[in-house]
Amino acid sequence: MLPKRFGTGSDGLNRRLYWLAALFLVAAAAALAVDVPLATFCQKVGVFAFVDDLLELAEVFGHGLGAACILLTAYMIDAGRRRRLARIVVSVVGAGLVADLLKLIVGRVRPRVLIVDRIGDSFIGWLPRFLQDPPPGGSVSGYESFPSGHAMVATALAIGFSTLYPRGRWLFAWFAVLAALQRVESLAHYLSDTLAGAAIACFFCGLCFDSRVMGRWFDRWEGNGVGDALGNRCDFPDEPLG
Repeated sequence: MLPKRFGTGSDGLNRRLYWLAALFLVAAAAALAVDVPLATFCQKVGVFAFVDDLLELAEVFGHGLGAACILLTAYMIDAGRRRRLARIVVSVVGAGLVADLLKLIVGRVRPRVLIVDRIGDSFIGWLPRFLQDPPPGGSVSGYESFPSGHAMVATALAIGFSTLYPRGRWLFAWFAVLAALQRVESLAHYLSDTLAGAAIACFFCGLCFDSRVMGRWFDRWEGNGVGDALGNRCDFPDEPLG
């Protein structure tokens, strides 16, 4: 359960995020054992049509443009929390940039391009954009499966909005899970790619809430707002004051 307030109390949250990052990383390593069977199942069997439709809709939560629209909506309709959106924006954008950087460094074939027999064969080397042999289909993005950028963005957005609107934290978490599953079902990523993306997102969000790192800048920025001047009371009008 995430704390309902951050700022001076954000250190407890960042520790939890670091632990979550470690757990997701361990889960990603364990998922390597089921990556190939799961991708083969999605390719040959698939899911029910209504599940596929649901997952397609959930992709918006992990898409860069979709996340931008969601953040813009929150900015427009909730003026009292606008200062606190800065931390979420940096978390989402920063996590997405980390994903893009890792894609440029680690070469892994996407399952929709080629489902390998042994999971180790899906990793084809470093700096995939500089490989001499083009991937099947000719698109370099076919070698950029690791990690999942959608899972990173969705996880960071879910964490940020859970601190902003605590009552919806389980809904945001569910949206992030669906967005990650869509990447697996569509053969855009292996399961381990999405779990690794979630791990990195948790770690980066932890840095944004850690008062020893970037958190102190956001604490100062949010502390200059009217809500913090009143002891954060106006930040949660749906909760009893007292």
